[in-house]
Amino acid sequence: MNIRIQKVIDEIERTKAKIAELQKLLPELERKKTDMEDAEIVKLIRSADIKPGEVAAFIGTVKAKEQQKAVPLQRAETSAVSQADGYRSPILTQNEEDSEDED
Repeated sequence: MNIRIQKVIDEIERTKAKIAELQKLLPELERKKTDMEDAEIVKLIRSADIKPGEVAAFIGTVKAKEQQKAVPLQRAETSAVSQADGYRSPILTQNEEDSEDED
């Protein structure tokens, strides 16, 4: 067999072995990263002297605010699309109400 082909075949085998080794290592590294992140979060909470119930309440408040922010954006996008299609939304802005009162 051609010596150059054999070198390529050997390199392929070495590369496959490295890939297999790294695929075994990756889940362990990801687990370590998650554990370190969790430990950092716990450290921050403990340093702030916050009780577990307060943490849960805070997270709930943050999630609620995030959901409230998402809703107006969706309404605004829907309104703009509807108006672009020639449909007039039944919900009027203050300026639209004022201009209708003048008509």
